[in-house]
Amino acid sequence: MKLAVEGCMHGDLDKVYDTIKYIENTRNIKIDLLLCCSDFQAVRNEKDMDSLNVPSKYREMKSFWKYYSGEEVAPVPTIFIGGNHEASNYLWELYYGGWAAPNIYFLGFAGVVKFGNIRIGGLSGIYNARNYCLGCV
Repeated sequence: MKLAVEGCMHGDLDKVYDTIKYIENTRNIKIDLLLCCSDFQAVRNEKDMDSLNVPSKYREMKSFWKYYSGEEVAPVPTIFIGGNHEASNYLWELYYGGWAAPNIYFLGFAGVVKFGNIRIGGLSGIYNARNYCLGCV
């Protein structure tokens, strides 16, 4: 199984999927799964921009909306977690995880899934050493 791992795509799904297609064509391989390790930015519409945690100069629709609306379909199964730059209103709707768009799965705020013969776990959010042990006894 061949995995691609992407960090902080910031909603640029078209660019990432084009890069995967390029790698597949030039190396004659097939990517089976894309893992996105935060800052996915699942922005569906203009209203989602209100909850996007980024400076206003970086607020752009990018391309996730095309996959959400069904105009495009992710060419490779995609699993992602949330980071600190997200459209949080949508991810709250999928708190326990779920399909954010066809072929694109959000692991939730904490989740584990099985893909083929591997287990994949993830935690959304950001690490803050100050808060790490607040719940520890």
